[in-house]
Amino acid sequence: MLDFEQPEFEGDEDETRAYLNTLGHKHFYTYALLGPDLSPFYIGKGKGRRVFEHRLEAMRGTNLPTTNPFKCASIRKMIRDGFSLRYRIDRVFPLESQLDCLLREEALIARYRRRSEGGCLTNLAPGLGSLASSDPFSKTRHTATLAGVSAERPERTVVNLFLKSLGGVDSVPIKPLSEFGTRLAPAYPSPKPLKTPSRRNGLTLAAAAIAQRLTLRAGTVIRRAFELVPDMDSWPLPDPPPPSVLAVIENGAASDLLKLGLCTLVPAPQPVDEGFVLDATQATTVIDLIGRRQAAMWDLV
Repeated sequence: MLDFEQPEFEGDEDETRAYLNTLGHKHFYTYALLGPDLSPFYIGKGKGRRVFEHRLEAMRGTNLPTTNPFKCASIRKMIRDGFSLRYRIDRVFPLESQLDCLLREEALIARYRRRSEGGCLTNLAPGLGSLASSDPFSKTRHTATLAGVSAERPERTVVNLFLKSLGGVDSVPIKPLSEFGTRLAPAYPSPKPLKTPSRRNGLTLAAAAIAQRLTLRAGTVIRRAFELVPDMDSWPLPDPPPPSVLAVIENGAASDLLKLGLCTLVPAPQPVDEGFVLDATQATTVIDLIGRRQAAMWDLV
């Protein structure tokens, strides 16, 4: 049975740097980023200074995309609230035991579970271990069981993993622009007899706002198309992901948002350049649809 409660090391940034200096670059390690209550909110694996790169990513310029907006939102909120990150070095592995490190990462994620599964982790995917240890046939079979994950459609996989991490999205309101092509139409109110907005409608706007590092308030303009950068630590396929994916709110989802009055269209000559602006009432409605606690967790308020 794996021991999850006795890490190799735990400390603040200075203490952790000193500890890692004793390891050098000849080791891999599994690690956890810890919240104010000392529970993990992100599990990863790496070597060298990898464990510190997440804070740097979260605090860099707001015009730059992040690989995992949920992880970055958690870090920014902690720092704004006056807390310092703590780091847990779970296990250390020699370079020739990289597979053991991957398997350990997967086991830790399964132990603590992602937020979309009711757990505490902001990880987007369950880890690399099961795929890394499989033969090609097993990889294909295993991939087919992962909702929204396809080796043949890596851009769609990036978008689907992002949406899946939100939880509760039954259909896909956001797609890679490369797959939409000429089918992207100007947004207009849906002709369907819609009356009551759903959580899916709220999550459509929330997902785009999260990716663009926006807060939901009066005057917020959410671009219809936006960039997603995959999180290498959470990528579940053997081949690497694309460096970034241009995603877009698809035609039906955009029309539903306007029909339901959740936003107002900011028109543009090309659909890809459109935006959606919120007034105070609309911002409050979207927050209520996704839940205020969830909105705060995603740094939307």
